[in-house]
Amino acid sequence: MEYEYRAISKDGKKTEGVKTADSQIALARTLRDEGMFLVFAKEKGTTETSSDSASIFIKDLSVYFSFLFKYVSLQEKVIFARHLSLMIRAGFSLNKALDTLSRQTKNKYFSQTLKDISNKVASGESFSQAISHHPDVFPDLFVSMAKVGEASGKLESTLRLVMMHLRREYMLKRKIRGALVYPIIIVVAMLGVGVVMMTFVLPQLANTFSELNVPLPISTQIIFSIANFMSKYWYLLIFSSILAVYLAYFVFRKTKFGKKAVNLFLLKTPIFSDITKKINSARFSRTLSSLLLGGIPLVEAVRITSDSLTNYFYKKTVSDTVAEIETGKNLSFLLGKHPDLFPPVVTEMVSVGEETGSLADILKELARFFESEVSIATKSMSSVIEPIIMIFMGLAVGIFALSIIQPIYSIGTGL
Repeated sequence: MEYEYRAISKDGKKTEGVKTADSQIALARTLRDEGMFLVFAKEKGTTETSSDSASIFIKDLSVYFSFLFKYVSLQEKVIFARHLSLMIRAGFSLNKALDTLSRQTKNKYFSQTLKDISNKVASGESFSQAISHHPDVFPDLFVSMAKVGEASGKLESTLRLVMMHLRREYMLKRKIRGALVYPIIIVVAMLGVGVVMMTFVLPQLANTFSELNVPLPISTQIIFSIANFMSKYWYLLIFSSILAVYLAYFVFRKTKFGKKAVNLFLLKTPIFSDITKKINSARFSRTLSSLLLGGIPLVEAVRITSDSLTNYFYKKTVSDTVAEIETGKNLSFLLGKHPDLFPPVVTEMVSVGEETGSLADILKELARFFESEVSIATKSMSSVIEPIIMIFMGLAVGIFALSIIQPIYSIGTGL
């Protein structure tokens, strides 16, 4: 059968025409043998089928309420990049592969995003242009790598490189979260037990002491007052807790001041300082290496790397180097000005990479080194945090027990 198609040649030129092939996969393989990558294909003479009014209404409604669940995990992006690369290698056209992946994903928002990208590709936009409309899902790194892959005619291998980068990033985050799971569970359990005691147990005990006219120490009076307030106004406690969590999230995650405060705390606190530097050094090295290996020029690669960093001070430091690199200064020299952020091994290895012309490979090895260091540091951090939590728990339980035992002791002694 005859197919109308659009393709991109290895030198980045867009071509379109009509070819006879047994299937779209066969057409893609024929074009690949001719040095072209198939972007879009449909049987000649067919038109796009329109959805009925009910399905259009449901789609519009789901898009309208999509703000409630606009989230695509890093793991989903890894799977997407891997599957898209494999499907392109197997001979799928880009829009057919996107359509297939949009049906396979369980994330409704991600599915809608992929459908929109597929439609934009079918209407004539390049893949990199289509995904650039969704910066909340595909960051600058993904867009830039896709653009290079299209320009070189090696989108498949570029997507595989993106997948490897995202997978490393996912493993790094997984190690950090794994180290924090146990301490968080202990703190939450401790708070839960405290709330139950203050809300249900202590008010009964306070009534008993009141009936017996037992004189209460100041610490006991304070604890009983808090317990009575919590038992009477529990709904205010729930509301204020939700409000406090939301405000904390908004201030520390959405405002510049809050981000700076959290990042400064992580950089200066002895327990977190070392691992923070290793995490950001690993992320910097891995991102810059992936971009350089993908064919992105150094200046643009450094700019994208700065955008991908989450720590405010690392982001600003790397961003400030862009203008100076354009004037001809070495990256290693600029990073060396900030020994409080980048350990000497980073500047030395970057200097070696610049001198030997193998900066991308050096950064790749540097990223592996820091990622292994993060793995060790997270285990050490857990072993340090756990005793600190136990000390605070012991102090809290001790104060609580002493405040309750004192009145009981006074009853027993008749004082």
